[in-house]
Formats: sequence, C-alpha cells, structure tokens
Amino acid sequence: MFIRRIRTLSPSLRFLSANTQSFSNRPKPTTTTTMPSYIVTCKDDATPEQIEAAKQHAKDQGGTIGHEYTLIKGFSVSFPEDSVQTLSSHEHVKDVEVDQEMRTQ
Repeated sequence: MFIRRIRTLSPSLRFLSANTQSFSNRPKPTTTTTMPSYIVTCKDDATPEQIEAAKQHAKDQGGTIGHEYTLIKGFSVSFPEDSVQTLSSHEHVKDVEVDQEMRTQ
C-alpha cells in the first residue's frame, strides 16, 4: 500500500500520518447555524455608490455580505432566520433570489 511505503521512508511523515488520522476520528459538530443566503442583483444602470448603498441597506437589516460579484452588479448576503428582508423594495435592487445549488443536465 502506498501509505505503508511512506511510513517506512520517513519518521516525520509517520508522525504527520498519525496526527491526520486522529483528526479524522474526531466527532463533527452536530449543531450548525445556517442563515439563508440570497443573491442580490442591482439594476443595470446602478453606479458603484448605489451598489454600496444597497449593500449598506442589507447590513442595516442584519445581513452579512458574503461575496461581491464582478461579472454582474450584485452581491450575496446572509440573514438570520427571523430577520425581515426588505431588499427587493430597495430602489437600486433589480432582483433578489435564494442562493441555491444549480444543476445542468
């Protein structure tokens, strides 16, 4: 087996291998707090200042900005479960969608 060969070649690799195995045996956390994430698309004619205003509006509503997109005028934002989102009514926002996995055939 490939791992056995490495173990016989180097004591330091044997140490690393043993430590890596101990990490894999640790229990995974059972409670995860996931906040719903949304993709916010700003209007096509929105200026950088208007995009910043939309992001600030999201932050003011309790959101956390995740990613700022460069190909589209937009960003991702996560909100706590019980938060009220008013992003779609913001004057510089074109669309708000749930961030979800997309598949193609």
